Amino acid sequence: MKDVTGVGCSEGGVPTRSDLGLHDLTGGNTFVPAILADFYPDVDQAALDAGILRARAMLTMAATMEVTSSQVEGQPAVTIKVTNETGHKLPSGYPEGRRMWLNVKAYDAGDALVYESGAYDEATGVLDHDADAKIYEIKPGISQRLSLILGMPAGPSFFFPLNDTVYSDNRIPPRGFTNAAFETAQSPAVDYAYADGQYWDETVYLLPSSARRVDVSYFYQATSKEYIEFLRDENTTNTLGQELYDAWAANGMCAPEVV
Repeated sequence: MKDVTGVGCSEGGVPTRSDLGLHDLTGGNTFVPAILADFYPDVDQAALDAGILRARAMLTMAATMEVTSSQVEGQPAVTIKVTNETGHKLPSGYPEGRRMWLNVKAYDAGDALVYESGAYDEATGVLDHDADAKIYEIKPGISQRLSLILGMPAGPSFFFPLNDTVYSDNRIPPRGFTNAAFETAQSPAVDYAYADGQYWDETVYLLPSSARRVDVSYFYQATSKEYIEFLRDENTTNTLGQELYDAWAANGMCAPEVV
């Protein structure tokens, strides 16, 4: 909550302060405020649009990125360090397809694209899970034990009320992170490792020998194509799943935001 000048309550005689936290719990979601009018026409769209702008501003403060070039056994490479500037895991929140990722593009001397990792297709909403892709997310799911009880396959799942385990969680920890504390809070790193005190992550990308320039972007997406399609396909009770999918398709497919 950003600092503003004001008084902390409506009682008389309270001091005016310049360091009051504005009670505005803006997250990073720019998608839902854009589609609410499709379902609730009487919403204050101007207020929602203002919230979208605040969310974008918040995202630009969520992380710091450093790119360093090097050589690995004679092959050009870049090391990308992402530092978490928030007070929670990055990204945080309900894992409804929410994710952040690195998009790395390398160009040769003639400015032709010779390498890309983490490519996103804006026309289809598909994120490429290439071999080098660094995607930060949590994947809960159904354990083998529970799958035998439910008669459902074990593995990562969007059936959140049924999930009883976490298959992976590589989200970047905040400052003050210790493995013991996050184990106690039932939020450890899973299938990934962070050292005590680590609130950043580094990834090395090996590039083609013709690479001369790299462009790196760090993206945030509030929900994925896979999650929206899951809600559409699994809802056999009414038409809301299809209506949500239609709103998603008509509003940029929850286009990723640049952090």
